[in-house]
Formats: sequence, structure tokens, C-alpha cells
Amino acid sequence: MSNLKITFVGGGSFTWAPRLACNIMRNTDLKGAHVVLYDLNPEALALSYRLIRKYKDFSGAATTFEQTTDRAAALDGTSIVVVTISTGGLRTMKHDLAIPEKYGIFHTVGDTTGPAGLSRNLRNIPVFLDLARAMEKHCPHAWMINCSNPLSALTRVVNRETAIGAVGFCHGVPSVGRSYARFLNAEIDDCAYVNTGIDHCSWFTHFIANGKPALAQLIDKGLDDWLALPPDAAQGDPSFGDLYALRCGLMLGRRFNALPAIGDRHMVEFFPTFINGLDNVQKYGLIRTAVAQREKNAAAARDHIERQISGDDALDFAASGDEIATWMAALNGGPVVEDNLSAPNIGQIPQLPADAVVETRGILDATGFRPLVSPMPDMLEAMVRPHVLRDELTVDAALEGSFEKALAVLTTDPLVADRNIARPMLEELIATNKDWLPQF
Repeated sequence: MSNLKITFVGGGSFTWAPRLACNIMRNTDLKGAHVVLYDLNPEALALSYRLIRKYKDFSGAATTFEQTTDRAAALDGTSIVVVTISTGGLRTMKHDLAIPEKYGIFHTVGDTTGPAGLSRNLRNIPVFLDLARAMEKHCPHAWMINCSNPLSALTRVVNRETAIGAVGFCHGVPSVGRSYARFLNAEIDDCAYVNTGIDHCSWFTHFIANGKPALAQLIDKGLDDWLALPPDAAQGDPSFGDLYALRCGLMLGRRFNALPAIGDRHMVEFFPTFINGLDNVQKYGLIRTAVAQREKNAAAARDHIERQISGDDALDFAASGDEIATWMAALNGGPVVEDNLSAPNIGQIPQLPADAVVETRGILDATGFRPLVSPMPDMLEAMVRPHVLRDELTVDAALEGSFEKALAVLTTDPLVADRNIARPMLEELIATNKDWLPQF
């Protein structure tokens, strides 16, 4: 694919850009591709570019790279646009988390749903629409692979408002699938499963390992007794402790005859109780990802890049667990890929609205995406469907600058137990984001 041009929007990302570049250089089906790193931060961009150039020299890969802060040049004639951005960065995320805490909502992640997810969506949706419209001008036949959260709404606005085809990538479901396989002494390639839902609220309605339903095997191994343990004991359990990050999801799924396909950090934000008050966070033994920890991780990632460039650290030229490079190759005529993907609902989940961005397994090839039909049982639909409807209303609110529609999203969110707090909380979130929300 020597004529293939790939553009990274967010090319200065210290976590995404080097990893994606490594995977492209290691993928023989992308041999000779040209990769453009585009970012608004020239300093971060230059640092990522220098490391990736060292990776290229080390590997001898035929891939070529360039860096630019010129969006038009980055997009012109490209075939694949990979997006890894967060409008406002960690500075705005501090407010996303701190303001809901004043009202008793203690987000575990805060990048998808709930008050923090709404705030993040309001900032990012117009940016994604602007990017997609630029793609219509400079690369109208290109695919967008979105890796940015909130994944569902951001992927939705592109498909809803423009002619650009967008799919969303999240490694959560395959990662959780491998966790179940390991626990049951099976290889994931030997397992069969059906997952259905939306990003960060996805469920395995069927999961077969060693020829038997995984949920039945977990029950036989003592799942119910483990779920009844206090958090410390559950985490230290010599058997089930390996599944501790899925414990709250397993509590829910046990009632619905399904297995959670995403970890608790994300799953609990879609439901009431778990993060309403610190007492519940502690009761369920939840681990929160604080902004301070994210800042520490970002600083460590930057330091590691600088040390690799200087030679103080060995080059970390290794394949990562994600399959984005294979997606790129498949969409441009390479080998067909079957993977978990978020894509417009064209019937893969008949119970959810048409064109909503939903998460199932699917096929990617030169014709685009063909998701696998993954019906959603009634009990799961009752939980998931309201979030899909709120996503659609969130897109409207962000594009129209509608306070009332944003308020409706927040007022009906299951995390907002006291409806009287919705308006003052939204007013605070918008006020602290005013530099990023000109539409309001």
C-alpha cells in the first residue's frame, strides 16, 4: 500500500501516536504507507515525531512520516483519519469531575456518561463535526477511525451530519473477553461469544469457553459466594480475585443472565447507586481514576519518550494489543478483519434506534463495515436504550447550544438522583467550560 496516506489527528499524543506508528510499521499489509502526524500543539507533535523517526530508523520500515500543524495539508488526499483527541485536555477534565462531586456524584472515569460525560461531549461534538466537514472538503472518501471518548456520540455526529464514514474503536470488549478466557483456562480464539450494547456499556449475551457457557462455569466455581464478600476479601480471593475489575458488572449481569463486556470503571457510571456518594464508592470497592493520576501518567509517558530519544531508555518498539493497524489495512483492501466495533445501527441490534452508534462484533473490509446481528434481551434494552436516546439529545444540545436540551439529558441521567441539582450543576459545568462552548 505504497500510495496509502494515513493521518493521525492528535499526532502529539504521547500514548497513542507512538503505539499506532509502531503497529503500522510492523504490519506488512501497510508497507510503504505515508503517515502524517497532525496536532495543534507543535511541541508535543515534534516530540512524538522524533521518537517515531527513531522507531523507523531502528526497524528499517518502509513507512514514511511527516509532521504538520496545517490541518488542510494533513487531510488532503488521505485515506484513513485516526482521531485521538480530547478538547480542553486534563485542565477541563478537572472541572468535569470536581463539579459533580459537589453534588454527590463521584465519577470513576468521567469520559463517557453522567455529568462529566455530558460536559466532555458538549466540548468535543462541535470539534468533531468541524473536522468531519474538513474531511468532506479534503478527503471525502476517507474513513474516520475514532478512538476518542465519548466514543458513541462523537462517532454519531460524524455519521449523522456529514457524508464521512466513521467507526469507533475501543479495546475494552476484547480485553474483557481475554480475561474470562484466562480465568476459565481457555484461549480466546477457541471461545465463541456475542456482545451487544454501546461503548462502555456492553454485554456478552453468549460466551462459550471449553464448550460450555462461561456464566454457568463461573457459578459452578463459586461466583455467588464471591460476589457476597466485602471488597477487600473479594479482591484478595485466590481464585476470583483476577476478575475483581468486573465485580460490579457481574453483580448486575447475574440478574440479567449476561456477562459484563467492560470493566467496572466504565460500567458503573451508567447505573445509579454505585458512585452516588463516597460511601457507595467504598462499599463497592471501586477504583477511581483521578486527574492527578492522569497527569502523573502523562508526565511519565513524556519522560519515557524523551529518554528513548536520548538513549537513556531502550526503544520500546513493540506491538500493542489493539488492532487499529489491521482495521486500516482492511478498509483499504487488505485482509478482512473481524473485531469489536462501534458503528451505526443498520440492524445489528434491532431493539435500538436505527443509525445510533452501537457496539457489536463486525467485519471490516474494502467495502466498509458489516456488523454481526447481536440481539439485545429485553432486560438489557431497558437499561441501555435510555442512554442511546440521551446520546442523540446530547448531539442536538451541543450543535444547537441548547441549555434546555442539555438539561433534559442531565435531569434524566440515572446518576442524578435529586432532580433539583441538575440545573445548578449544568450551569457550573458550562461556566467553567465557557472558552470551549461558544455555542452556549
